[in-house]
Amino acid sequence: MMTQEEALIRIEGMRMDGNKTNNAAIELCIHDIQAEGLDDWLQWDSLDVASTFAEMTADAVNDLIEEINSKQAGEVLIDEVLGVDQDRIETLETSKRLAIASARMFNVLVKYISIHEYLKLSLYDR
Repeated sequence: MMTQEEALIRIEGMRMDGNKTNNAAIELCIHDIQAEGLDDWLQWDSLDVASTFAEMTADAVNDLIEEINSKQAGEVLIDEVLGVDQDRIETLETSKRLAIASARMFNVLVKYISIHEYLKLSLYDR
């Protein structure tokens, strides 16, 4: 049976220079194994992993939307109180970054699940 240390070494060996998606998935796998233990982590179902990623992404998106709304409300208030127009936050650019980040999270999810399934198969091949 593979030890937790062997699993972490194997996952760490999957790192790729300049591949942020791959490396983010590796960081998350390592964090989860260290937090939950290899045996428990290997028992996770891919659907549960996907659900967790969906919740994390939704929370991050909602936080960013609230931040944008708060900044916009603050800008309007300052305009009304001071009677001065100020630079507006770039809603379009922020929306683009949000869309790109959300798509990246799905790519990280796919890589995370592929690492998870690979280790499960490796465990059963021994």
